[in-house]
Amino acid sequence: MRLDLGQLVSALARTIDLVGIDEVHHGRRVAYMADIFAARLGLSVDQRAQLYRAALLHDCGVSSTEVHRSLVSELDWQDSELHCRIGAERLASFAPLAPLAATVRWHHTRWQLLQTIDLDEGDRLRANLVFLADRIDALQAQRGLSANLLGKEELQRTIASYSGSYFFPEAVEAFLAVSGGEAFWIGMEPHFLEENVLLPPDWQEETVVEENGLVAMAGIFADVVDAKSPYTAEHSRRVADVAAYLAERCGLAPETCRRVRVAGLLHDLGKLQIPDAILESPQPLDAVEAATMRHHSYVTYSILRHIDGLEDITRWACEHHERLDGGGYPFRRGAAALCLESRIVMVADIFQALAQNRPYRDSLPPQAVLGILRDEQQGGRLDGSLVDLVERELASCYRIALEGPRQETDAGAEEVRR
Repeated sequence: MRLDLGQLVSALARTIDLVGIDEVHHGRRVAYMADIFAARLGLSVDQRAQLYRAALLHDCGVSSTEVHRSLVSELDWQDSELHCRIGAERLASFAPLAPLAATVRWHHTRWQLLQTIDLDEGDRLRANLVFLADRIDALQAQRGLSANLLGKEELQRTIASYSGSYFFPEAVEAFLAVSGGEAFWIGMEPHFLEENVLLPPDWQEETVVEENGLVAMAGIFADVVDAKSPYTAEHSRRVADVAAYLAERCGLAPETCRRVRVAGLLHDLGKLQIPDAILESPQPLDAVEAATMRHHSYVTYSILRHIDGLEDITRWACEHHERLDGGGYPFRRGAAALCLESRIVMVADIFQALAQNRPYRDSLPPQAVLGILRDEQQGGRLDGSLVDLVERELASCYRIALEGPRQETDAGAEEVRR
């Protein structure tokens, strides 16, 4: 399969930005600034392209909204490198993004220390440029983004005071040179940022992704989502495992089964936009919280639909809360519009959510899970042939839902919490 690497990077960047909930442009502002600094320093087109992508993805090790608040509101803090290590490991697992791992790994390391680490010079410079742009954005957040123009001189003095310690002196000089004009700051306002943070045409790059590579790529997205809450840990991976198992038992072709697995890995991307407090609430959701939760499958669609070649996977992933009677969400599609692959992901999502511990209930035993699936089937919401299959394979499905392959919910309140 041929995929546009820029589209993949953009989709992953949008996913990461969701962690900020209301503050969703941190990664894009960092990419915008880092590229301006790189251009001022005379970096080559290839170097700038790699920096740009790493800047967009630099926080791929962050899933919690609480950690994100520290990232964008403090200059430095204890354990700031933890998310760097996690992010680097995630990128290294997918070959097309592996070259970005070193930049992400060291993007919170001060320049004085960075010079003592055995690194490629390009990685050293890229890491520090991302650090510089990242901390400028954090300092802006401390004083309110609306004050960009009014407080720029103070911010310039602060950054200048860290030249040679935190930051590469020539990078600081580049920042001071370009930040004197209003355009630098205004370009980061939300109204203009989207048009300013677009991969230039000569940076577009097609990459061939084998089916196993596609699973590895989707695994990065899934790990970001699943790390958001201890109560949803590994949910995406286990939904993917159950969905792939059911697809195999339905006799679907191996390639289709892998693509169903990818849909399972990607189905909950929109959960990153849900505040931690809602996901971890032990109480029933109120009307506002339930409405917030219902956004997530459409958000998944909005991210994935920009990746050419993933159209079928996008549909299967974003339809995991649709129902055969047309009463699901977000598109209210009924049985005639819902293909077998979408129906499989639906069943796998419900099954795994019921089998998993959640803050509002303990894990349900296999027969209780099956009973709820039967109720859903009899209500015209789930495919009866798939529920029959689950019953025949109940022990295997339950083990896979909790442990993976060997190597929420009733129809009402819990349904909206998956």
